[in-house]
Amino acid sequence: MLQFSEKLLNNLMQIGLTVSLAALVPLILRRLMKKRYPARMVCVVWAILALRLLIPVKLTLPQAPVQVMPRTSYVVQSDQTAFRQAGLPVTQTPTRWVTGTQAQTLSAADTGTVKTVDITDILLTLWLAGVIACVLWQGIGYYRLIRSLKGTSRSVERADLHTILQEQCADLIIDREIPLRVSSAADCPMLAGFIHPTLYLPDERISRTDAAFIFRHELTHYKHGDLWLKLLLLAARCLHWFNPLVHLIARFAQEDIEAACDDAVVRGHDGAYRRAYGETILRSAIAQSQKRKALVSCFGDDKKTLMRRFEGLFDKSVKKRGVALVVMIALLVGSLGCVVAVGEKKPNQTTEERALMMANTFAQAYVDEDTEAFNKYLVPNSENLVDNFTTGAAVYKRYVTKYEPETQTALIVYEYEYDAARMAAQGMQANGITPGLPYREAQRLYFTGKGDKMLISKAIWEADSDLTSSTGDDSGLVNSLEHFKLLYENDLGLPDFVSADNKAVIGNSDPVSAAEVLLGIAPAASQVEGSNQDAAPYNDIRKVTFTFKDNSKVVVTMINQFGQGWLPQDWTDGSGVRSRTAADLAQQYARGVLHKSAQYIFPILTPDGQKDLITQQMAMTGGEQWTWKYGPSSPSATDFVLVPTDDESSYCVVFRLSGSGVNDARSAYIVQTIRENKNSSVIGDIRELSTDSSTQSELFRTYYATGLSWPTVPQYIDSMDTQMIRGYADPAQAAMQYFGMALHGDSYLMLVKDTEVIRQATGSFGEGDSNTETAVVQLTFGDSSTPIKVQLEKTAAGYWQPVGVVEDITAKSGEQELGIGANARGALITGKLPPELAVGDTIKFTFANEPSGGVQLTNRLVNLDGTMQDALTDEQTVLTKTADGWTYTVPESMSKSLTSTAVEPYLHALVLEYTDARHIQHKAAALYALSNGEAATVVHGDETMNSVAYRNDVLGYTLEMPLSFRNTVGIRQYEDGSVHFNMLDEADSSSAHDICIMTLNVDATAVLHSEYGENWTENYPSPVKQLAEKDGLTYYLAYVSDVQYDPANQEIAAKYKEMFTAAQNITADDFVLDDLTDKDGTVRRAQLLTSLGAHYAVLHMGAQHDQPYQVAVNTDNSSCEVYVSRIDWTTEAQYKVYAADRVTFKDITNTEPTTVEHLADSTKGLTAEQFDLLYGTLDLPVYTDDELANVQRVLQKDQIPEQGAAFFLGLGDMYGIFDGDSVKIYGENNEFASITYRFTDPNTGKENGKYVKLTMHKATADSSLPALWIPYSYELFTA
Repeated sequence: MLQFSEKLLNNLMQIGLTVSLAALVPLILRRLMKKRYPARMVCVVWAILALRLLIPVKLTLPQAPVQVMPRTSYVVQSDQTAFRQAGLPVTQTPTRWVTGTQAQTLSAADTGTVKTVDITDILLTLWLAGVIACVLWQGIGYYRLIRSLKGTSRSVERADLHTILQEQCADLIIDREIPLRVSSAADCPMLAGFIHPTLYLPDERISRTDAAFIFRHELTHYKHGDLWLKLLLLAARCLHWFNPLVHLIARFAQEDIEAACDDAVVRGHDGAYRRAYGETILRSAIAQSQKRKALVSCFGDDKKTLMRRFEGLFDKSVKKRGVALVVMIALLVGSLGCVVAVGEKKPNQTTEERALMMANTFAQAYVDEDTEAFNKYLVPNSENLVDNFTTGAAVYKRYVTKYEPETQTALIVYEYEYDAARMAAQGMQANGITPGLPYREAQRLYFTGKGDKMLISKAIWEADSDLTSSTGDDSGLVNSLEHFKLLYENDLGLPDFVSADNKAVIGNSDPVSAAEVLLGIAPAASQVEGSNQDAAPYNDIRKVTFTFKDNSKVVVTMINQFGQGWLPQDWTDGSGVRSRTAADLAQQYARGVLHKSAQYIFPILTPDGQKDLITQQMAMTGGEQWTWKYGPSSPSATDFVLVPTDDESSYCVVFRLSGSGVNDARSAYIVQTIRENKNSSVIGDIRELSTDSSTQSELFRTYYATGLSWPTVPQYIDSMDTQMIRGYADPAQAAMQYFGMALHGDSYLMLVKDTEVIRQATGSFGEGDSNTETAVVQLTFGDSSTPIKVQLEKTAAGYWQPVGVVEDITAKSGEQELGIGANARGALITGKLPPELAVGDTIKFTFANEPSGGVQLTNRLVNLDGTMQDALTDEQTVLTKTADGWTYTVPESMSKSLTSTAVEPYLHALVLEYTDARHIQHKAAALYALSNGEAATVVHGDETMNSVAYRNDVLGYTLEMPLSFRNTVGIRQYEDGSVHFNMLDEADSSSAHDICIMTLNVDATAVLHSEYGENWTENYPSPVKQLAEKDGLTYYLAYVSDVQYDPANQEIAAKYKEMFTAAQNITADDFVLDDLTDKDGTVRRAQLLTSLGAHYAVLHMGAQHDQPYQVAVNTDNSSCEVYVSRIDWTTEAQYKVYAADRVTFKDITNTEPTTVEHLADSTKGLTAEQFDLLYGTLDLPVYTDDELANVQRVLQKDQIPEQGAAFFLGLGDMYGIFDGDSVKIYGENNEFASITYRFTDPNTGKENGKYVKLTMHKATADSSLPALWIPYSYELFTA
């Protein structure tokens, strides 16, 4: 509302101000205009001004020269801190008026001492009240006058008056019949009525001469349409009632309307005629008793106006036509409307911003080989334009851009490599080119034009390190210090000549030749400092000074890379000044970590830093020998990213590391650069980012949201222990395994305390979609810092891996909210149905972490499963924050022209990418559908009811729901076929499933009768309602019997009771089962067998509700395998035992199986196959603290690992033996043990080559009792 109010008031002020300025000309020059121009043309001028006051269209130029900024925010300032933080001028006055943007800036920088009150809505209310009052006052007055005139009027009886009226109408060519009436309410002759105009007289006692003058005057008003002009003026007065100049315009316009009418009456007549007409006006004025009415034409007038009218009557001078006057005023109004703007000025895109934007687009075209981007900003006649842009055999990797205001040009420095395959394909000879060697070249862009019209006029190559590049001769190589700086004095720094795997080193046995080849230095006089006789590490360092023809010098520090070649690692100018950037130095440090080479780091440290590094490296070899190898052998850095900080002289380096069992660990270091000795830049300090300066939540964002890719499922997962493999198959456990630990120095920091799945579903709409399972897991940190939600997706192999952070962003169009996820699939499972929006609708975004700069938005078409439509992008744009906030307008969609390449129906994904003030990267996706598209209905997973019918495609049924369930009920399906309907708590979406209304269950009819009798619905433990019975299955609703909501919350309690009552009104008529197909029959048969198998597990195998069990069905032979873990209550220790049976049900009306086959029982010993069958299905036994304490109390003795394995896993000597030689106990507190159990043939007792490696963990719940060895993980092998 505030943005609308602000726009409306600014619009009113802009129109009123520009019209008022234009009106000053006719108001000031009014006397002169009356003498030079006819009154009718002056009236046209007033009409133009009044019309402009009523047209709500701003004509303002995008960058108006005159900017008026209303200050509608009142600020109470108790101190000056916030004003300084906001960059606003500080005054001594404790109160002040500021603009809306300044108020927002203050609010953002508010320290709690600044209060801002926006009076925009108050002003709008006052204006609207004035408009209403003015309209009512004038409207009621006019209504009363017309009613009085009509109520007291009669037709004129004098025939001569009617004759005179008809004669005047004929003379003025008025075909319409205008009634002539007498009314006591008329104090002067007047014309009234817009639709049915009528001429009223006070009485009939007027002479024929006066009647002729009066009738001609009033009919002239009618002929000229003066009543409508008066209505136009009145509307302008009402709308701009606060503007005194508008009232003055209306007053003078009224006078000029009468003067124009008088002029038309007397035009072409002599003085006697004019005198007689004036006498008639005078007699009418004497008889007039009331003021002039606004919306009628009255023959009389007040004294001053009469005097001015009389002056005009006798003015016989020849006047100009006045067309030029009208054109001049129209142009003046239009011009002022263009050059005067009211409201806060949008900042111009500066020349530098425009130049860098074009330079980055142009440079990226080299990386992408994009012809459109290459030509996009070139002038139409540029010699650089191409039809098909290609970089030939070169592959451009990266670049930096810089704008130079002195020359108003932009410099681009590229780094590229030659690709061997491309060279071969193009028949390109090596001729000194080394594939894989990083080359540099500098290109300068020149511009023409200004503002949005600014374009690239030409692109010139200035320097390169490659003889075959664009310059084509030695002049392009580095032949001066200036050229050297063009290529290397930037954030790219020196190239990295070592491959990422540390296997390839591109060097040369001679430091001078190496520098010339690697850095593209043209042959020049050189001098080498350093010797093999120097003490380590200086014996591997040479400083090569190159003196160019212009006598400029560059000193390159070359270091022998492990004896494989000399590589450049530093440079200064001839006077010893190192002018390298902070990003360059931080990057070189990171390369040293990446390649485990101190040769990158040593030359860019301070002298004290070099001494410390020497001490550190010597210590690695016991203090006896220098080594260039930097850091531990494992884990090793595999990638890094540079992150800017608020300090321009420092950068944060984030590393990804792996090795020694670590798949993906992260660490971060702050590299602080300083200036010393001749203002040279060096690294002054390197410190690890830790919880001393950041919360664990902030550390997580730094590790995972600054540019490095997200962790993936380990490539070697199949060789990991079973416990770890199973962890990746569960989203919460997988999140803990991915993010639980961070590398901190030589040890690990527990980063994540707990993980919880808050949302999990297939993330799919409709039928036939790719049902990729998606989950959102909340990470809780040990320091209680802000939790973070991470989105994970399940791979085809069944393992979960992260795809991004679920950002705290809201997206709304009116009252409709869009779902937000890390990607489109994540947005699908939020429970928010993508709203149907129309072209032109506005979407407003609110960010918890405010973007720094713009937000890159890509509008893509997506399928109903969240997958992207290939190359189908509706729009790419950059959002900037305006007075309305972060807004986006829905565009026309290319979907109108989609061909068979698109899968319909479709959705639109708005992919948002931005960086916040802490340089953290954020990415999110929001979903909507076009209103003319096909609506999607959620049918799977954890969803929100968006229609009045629930559809279950798995079991093939539909349940009609109460209308009140629409968009207020969440749905969750479980593996046993049950469906829970839960009331959504708008205040806390995470608790939606806790407020259960009812459950739709599907069980075997025989099981229900067996457990609860023939009248099972009456004996069921909670209220139920049977919906259908078919093919041995019963479908029924079970209603909750306990309170599912907080009784103290009256709003939720009332809502729940209403919905619970509606749920109880559902009947069997609301339930429809589909006709059976082969697929449906199989699924329903599986559901039936699952129910029978679960009943068997409880009845015959002792399955317990708090212990895991599984039923795996085989519909081909009507059998199921039942796996049960239970507590053995017959033993004092109450340990857990496992068993598996295969049962067959031929008769679906009987809960007793037809056949039973015992597959495994841990109490009777296990073969290798039985061991894997039980523990591969149900996992290893897990004991609670209470359960473990009870076992400790019963056993009361120390165990060895083999005893723990035998006790807890049933590994006795019946089917195998423990390998005593294999036992290894390890860990800081000897808390882990590795043992091997070798299986034997049940018949011969000999080893059969199968064995299991067990990891045991020493655990205790009661420290006063001996600890127990609990199974932790296992790996089964076949020799």
